[in-house]
Amino acid sequence: MKRLLVLWAVFATFCLAGTASVAAAAELRPFSAGSLAAIQAHFAGKPFILTLWSLECHHCAKELQLLGRLVRENRNLPLAIVSTDSPADAQALRAALKRHGLAQLDTWVFADAVPERLRYTIDPAWHGELPRSYLYDATHRREAHSGLLGEARLTAWLKQNGN
Repeated sequence: MKRLLVLWAVFATFCLAGTASVAAAAELRPFSAGSLAAIQAHFAGKPFILTLWSLECHHCAKELQLLGRLVRENRNLPLAIVSTDSPADAQALRAALKRHGLAQLDTWVFADAVPERLRYTIDPAWHGELPRSYLYDATHRREAHSGLLGEARLTAWLKQNGN
């Protein structure tokens, strides 16, 4: 009987640990001054797309829809998503990401009372226009793009960068 209880406890621990890691993958992470470096380190030596958006941005919803479709076609799409909204908007942010099929990806939300500081850490030349995307190659040289990224541009970049 003791062995059965021990086995049950081990099994339950593994099940709960698996559930916790799945839940953690879908959480919104606070984006602070050092977060861009963490994102770049996560994609070290690999090309990736960094996209910035907001709930208030009409074109952002169109871009998220396109990115969601691309993720469905390529589950390994190298994508990091950053919302310029605040952590107080977490419920609406999660709903929007889920609606577009992006809830399982690296997702961040601005976590500074002064968003201009965060925009500056990302790119001193960025003035806050959205959507804003950065296409990083494998050496992490990046191309900045303000406004809606078209499907043709994204598809060409993905092909050029081995995705």
